[in-house]
Amino acid sequence: MSRFKSIDDVWAFLDSIPMFQKSGTSAANFSLDAIRSFCEKLGNPQDRFPSIHVAGTNGKGTTCYLLEKVYADAGYKTGLFTSPHLTRYNERVRVAQKEISDEELLVFFQTAENLFNEIKLSYFEISTVLAFWVFANKEVDIAIIETGLGGRLDSTNIINPEISIITSIGLDHQNVLGDTVEEIAREKAGIIKERKPVVIGDVTGTALVEIQKIATQKKSRVLLSKALEPEWDLSVITLKKEEISFKTNFREPVNRWNVAIVWKVVQELQERFPAEEKSIVHSVESFEGAPGRFDKLNPEYEWYFSGSHNAQALESSLSAVEAMKQREDTVLVFSAMKDKLSPELMVFFEGFKQAYFIEQESERAAKWEDIKELIDAKLLTEDRKEIILKELKTELVIFMGSFYFYPIVKRWTTNVS
Repeated sequence: MSRFKSIDDVWAFLDSIPMFQKSGTSAANFSLDAIRSFCEKLGNPQDRFPSIHVAGTNGKGTTCYLLEKVYADAGYKTGLFTSPHLTRYNERVRVAQKEISDEELLVFFQTAENLFNEIKLSYFEISTVLAFWVFANKEVDIAIIETGLGGRLDSTNIINPEISIITSIGLDHQNVLGDTVEEIAREKAGIIKERKPVVIGDVTGTALVEIQKIATQKKSRVLLSKALEPEWDLSVITLKKEEISFKTNFREPVNRWNVAIVWKVVQELQERFPAEEKSIVHSVESFEGAPGRFDKLNPEYEWYFSGSHNAQALESSLSAVEAMKQREDTVLVFSAMKDKLSPELMVFFEGFKQAYFIEQESERAAKWEDIKELIDAKLLTEDRKEIILKELKTELVIFMGSFYFYPIVKRWTTNVS
């Protein structure tokens, strides 16, 4: 008798497994043995489609969604695996730019049911296997796979991609990846495969040296995005070396690196996956952005959401805010994970006209008690939200601090009357 009779059984099963979002690193499994074994018994779906593997501290999501669009617009059947999901689990796995259906999810869990009893997988490992299985069964032309955490021991690292990408290196998840940029760079560079090229984004200094060392060991060609000399001027991104410009919808200057990365990848794979220049330009210029990366939350108000939660990303988001209005004339609404609270990060939440803090329910989330002594802010609660949001209709508001904050913000800001 199957325990997965309906999609509700799937949700109940997933809810019973600790999630990184709620529990932090205790929910992760930093070994590839279980997922390798599971996939082997499932017929090694990860070997049945070509892929692009993306790691990095920041910029992974935008790069993945942009690559998906470029290849979909060029006529390919794309697969996309990203995490975390912002509003529903199905977002993690997309085929031809559409989230997988509940029916497809249910079929996977019914197919793999006996294996779940035999091999214990983490929440993220289950999502990864699901993506591989879907992409293999749907026979995608090319799949874009985003790492969850790090690279070397990330569940996704059992694929053998056509090309790897490392978008950026910064201090994040030090408790798992290491205390220095060099250690973190070595973990991310763990996705580089034998004789397969790697594209590097905004990475310099000792971090770049570490990645190049590993690439040399793997006989992997290193393609540097900075060789394209990407420039930013009020949303126009120019790749000076290629003498090409894109009028984009981006608001953050850091996206010049994501565009440069995508250009490098598409040119490198041109022989196997041809894409015309005019099609690439159209894709970049019409790209609306990745969910949760400087989204405009409501068409009527100047309210934006950024999932930025480390120094590099917060700096980028705030430079975009300050290009619109001075910080002291802007309102901040933020939330955070407890393991992200540090004096260095709290600096980014200072100097606003007004700051509001929202508590999330998970055990990993920072509570009002944790931050009230650290920053001049007010607690914004469910019962006060309508009054406060009405007052903020004429303000420029930036919501940020955590991707896990997105569903709350989306719910609060969508139906403001």
